[in-house]
Amino acid sequence: MYNLRYKIWLDNDGKVFGQGPYELLVKVKEKGSLSEAAKSMGMSYNKAFNLVKDIEGRLGFSLIKSKTGGVGGGFSLLTDDAENLLQTYAKFYKECEEALNNIFNKYFT
Repeated sequence: MYNLRYKIWLDNDGKVFGQGPYELLVKVKEKGSLSEAAKSMGMSYNKAFNLVKDIEGRLGFSLIKSKTGGVGGGFSLLTDDAENLLQTYAKFYKECEEALNNIFNKYFT
């Protein structure tokens, strides 16, 4: 009959972190490259770079350590703070998802 739809993000006078940035950082971790992560999500490198810099400014810590080009190419790694944020956000999101589904089922199934 109905489907539950929702978006969950952290906010501090503007969106700080949500599912999109979470997915981008997971892709950076998998691919070792912000450029490749952005490409895999259909996002331009410039948009991804600016998104990361905006989030870093709002959070007050760096998310990615990068080395540009050169012999063997560059790379991007997540900082320890970014790794902690990913782990915490994933647990938080899962718990919210379970709670929302339970509440939805209570009233609509």
